[in-house]
Amino acid sequence: MIRRKRNRFDQISIGWIIGMFVPLVIFFVFYQLKYSDIGFFAYVKSIWQMKILMKLLSICVFPNLGFFLVFYRLKYDMAARGVILATFMYAFAVLITKVI
Repeated sequence: MIRRKRNRFDQISIGWIIGMFVPLVIFFVFYQLKYSDIGFFAYVKSIWQMKILMKLLSICVFPNLGFFLVFYRLKYDMAARGVILATFMYAFAVLITKVI
């Protein structure tokens, strides 16, 4: 079996951090582009009351697919697993809020 040298970016923790951070950045960018005239916490409170916070957060997770594909193409399998782990954590959080 051929062993390849591990890259320092090929770690589950790197993928997990990217997978958790990117959707939050996308959510904040969406807020800045559309609703920056109101306060951030007032915006979050209003979309929570309208029951669309989790739907919007679910859409913000889609860029994780791009990072997963980049890591997969670069053969950074552990980092790709971290991105998938973070995506499943978001999915689990959305599922929990739907049940409650």
